[in-house]
Amino acid sequence: MTTPPLPEHATLLIDLPGPAFVLAEGASKMILLSLWKPILVLLPMVGWAWLIAKVYDKHAAQFFLPRRKWNLLHMCLGGLALALAVGLGLVIGENEGAFWAGLGAMLVVLVADLAAYAMSANKDERVPEKYHIRFNAETIFGEKKKVEDTSAQAKVALAIRSQDEKGKYTVAVAPPLADSPEYAVRTAAEQVWMNAVKARASQLDIGPTGKDNQYGVSYLVDGMRIGAEVVPAQNAAQIMNFWKAAAKLDVSDHRRKQMGHVQVEQHEVKRIGRVTSIGVQGGMRLTIVFDPEQAVTRKQAELGLLDMQMAELKAIVSDGKGVVLLAAPADMGRTTTMYAITRMHDAYTTNVQTVELEPQGALEGVRTNVWDPQKAGQDAAPGGAEFSTTLRSILRRDPDVVSVAELLDAATAKEVAKADHERTRLYVSMRAPDALTAIQMYAKAVGDLKQAADSLHGVVAQRLVRKLCTNCRVAYPPTADMLKKLGIPEGKIQQLYRKGGQVLIKNRPEVCPVCNGGGYIGQEALFEVYSIGPEERSLITQGNLQGLRATLRKRPLPTIQQVGLRKAVDGITSIEEVMRVTSDAPAAGAAKPAAGGTPEPAPA
Repeated sequence: MTTPPLPEHATLLIDLPGPAFVLAEGASKMILLSLWKPILVLLPMVGWAWLIAKVYDKHAAQFFLPRRKWNLLHMCLGGLALALAVGLGLVIGENEGAFWAGLGAMLVVLVADLAAYAMSANKDERVPEKYHIRFNAETIFGEKKKVEDTSAQAKVALAIRSQDEKGKYTVAVAPPLADSPEYAVRTAAEQVWMNAVKARASQLDIGPTGKDNQYGVSYLVDGMRIGAEVVPAQNAAQIMNFWKAAAKLDVSDHRRKQMGHVQVEQHEVKRIGRVTSIGVQGGMRLTIVFDPEQAVTRKQAELGLLDMQMAELKAIVSDGKGVVLLAAPADMGRTTTMYAITRMHDAYTTNVQTVELEPQGALEGVRTNVWDPQKAGQDAAPGGAEFSTTLRSILRRDPDVVSVAELLDAATAKEVAKADHERTRLYVSMRAPDALTAIQMYAKAVGDLKQAADSLHGVVAQRLVRKLCTNCRVAYPPTADMLKKLGIPEGKIQQLYRKGGQVLIKNRPEVCPVCNGGGYIGQEALFEVYSIGPEERSLITQGNLQGLRATLRKRPLPTIQQVGLRKAVDGITSIEEVMRVTSDAPAAGAAKPAAGGTPEPAPA
């Protein structure tokens, strides 16, 4: 039986469950829609719009993120989501499946928009970790209950765990009773930790100040030592003993060097602290290094080498023979560079080993040899011949690559120089201000200029400068006199940058929330990299230091100071910071600082 056609002006009724209203009416038909469907579409849209307006927009304004760009993107994606819901579910579709498909597509777009901003903001260096956007229902709805549960024991701010026999952080340091003397020690120890974390410190030190009955607390922030406070000796001893006990060290031993680790959790952020105690003149010193393995773990591309320097380094690594010196002053990133260069060798196809006093991190596939001066048969203090004996034993096994963490003495240098340099590559880390000084120190330690020269195949020197905070750095036009002293043609650059520390919020200066008013955040390495060939070896054998300096200067490779000037021009750091780090010891071929503290022109 055939259904007769509808009359020309008939009304089409779609029988859907629930109350209905007229969606569209024309000359030929009318469509009715359930009332609950638009409400179901509007609810997530309203929640999304509230989150964008009340949270995301304020977050972007607080940390000077591209606010207009994000708001435009939010509006476009919100419009797209609404169009999908209406187009698929209300207009195009005439069945329940089309409506639910449109609603699902809308939710996917809204969630993707929220996640995109969160991921981008969390990766931006202007947003401190404690202000990262996290979607955690337990944090949002269960935080009050969590605080109440811990307050029943004692009001502690940190969850502290020690290592078990397997090295895992499973042993919780229980908070003491609130009315006990131990509780005051716990809160004081926690406060010292939290102050260091707030200051973005990489290291915390507690030690005697030299004055009677006084200890000082200091932090290492971006390579700069910052004095925090002075505490009485008795209070300092209690704080140090607390952290020693948490790291499972011998609290009664105040002289011998001890080292352990703790895990500390604050606001769901877990950090590792390497606790070291040692007896010093006037008492005991305690050092806590924050996230030590993370601090020395960087890929070769993250070191900060210029392209020409990276090409030179890769050529040195691929050579695979002889000795390569890795030079830097103390706390200037030698270990990080040594680990990164060691990783450039395939540890699964070659025999790669390290010789270290205190391993700072794990190298996958690399055998780590630890030399402990306190073990039986070794000298009580570093620097004895036992270290060289350990190195000699390793070299006799014909390894392909050996990285030596310290050049402790002349005996070690002689063992390095006597190795089979046709079959073994040795990286020797040493404390030296620049490449030329490192070569001179190595040759003097070996004692035989020809033997030292024949073994050398390369040298890498570095220093660390603080990076300008991009949220508050201040641009200024350099004067013609400054450009002349820097060796930069007039008109070549229009502006340089210096540290700020403040930002304008509603036309009022306030402390920058990113760098806490310091003007700098993070560090950048300045390198000089030179391969050592026959010409350089001949000059080393002759003891011709000036000739070696001139030969290195002829190369199209920048010195540490020249790299610093280039990065200052790029706005990564400031001229003042470059001069602070490099003015005390010009590198090979680098210009000497002028009387006014600005370098004379030097070839780029």
